[in-house]
Amino acid sequence: MLGGGQGMGRQVSHALAQLGSTVVVDIDQDRTAAVCAEIGHAATAEHVDATDNADMAALAERAGEVDGVVDVIGMARYGPLLDLTDDDWRWEEAIVLRHAVLAIRHFGARLRDRGEGSITFVSSVSGIGSSPAHAAYGVYKAALGSLVRSAAIALGPHDVRINAVAPGFVLTPRISEILDADALEDIRTQVPLRRVTMPADVASALVFLVSNLARTGQVLVVDGGATGKYPYDMSGFRVGHPS
Repeated sequence: MLGGGQGMGRQVSHALAQLGSTVVVDIDQDRTAAVCAEIGHAATAEHVDATDNADMAALAERAGEVDGVVDVIGMARYGPLLDLTDDDWRWEEAIVLRHAVLAIRHFGARLRDRGEGSITFVSSVSGIGSSPAHAAYGVYKAALGSLVRSAAIALGPHDVRINAVAPGFVLTPRISEILDADALEDIRTQVPLRRVTMPADVASALVFLVSNLARTGQVLVVDGGATGKYPYDMSGFRVGHPS
């Protein structure tokens, strides 16, 4: 479990622990230890920089034989497209895409040699549609979707499945701190189910994808139907027939 120390990752760590997950990884040692203490004997803490090749190679070596990997790492920097700096683009590439490449490089090889397993990522609807408020994030999430499909083709013959979930707006603790009640209500009313997506919803989708019920090469949207809405208000239109 990569990125399991807070927010969505913490929820997913708890869900995977019920399936027998034993390793929780985060760059912050205190967060990782706290989640493992909550889970109890089912978890072991690892303090790793998942964007560092040497760290990920060493983690894979220590982990030994694994059933699969779930990677929820990712974060967005917000701002107008033309204001994004080279540092913004480099930071987003690392936090959104590079760790996924390394997960496939080091754990994919082990799963290939084992002849079964899965690697599952958290993408975003920002990588499927547009993301003008955080364009670099969207660009690299789109690249993550391509990586998922390419890896699924490469590793499928070895019975290794590669998938991702693509959440829309998720009410994580970090988001809760920056949005007021009016903003949350506005978001809620834009969702067909009139219910904001929670970390547990994403965890449920991930549990499905890591199970043997799922196949491979899919990016599963988890947004309560929000991105499926027609963008124009057609309520004033009536179906007519030519006279």
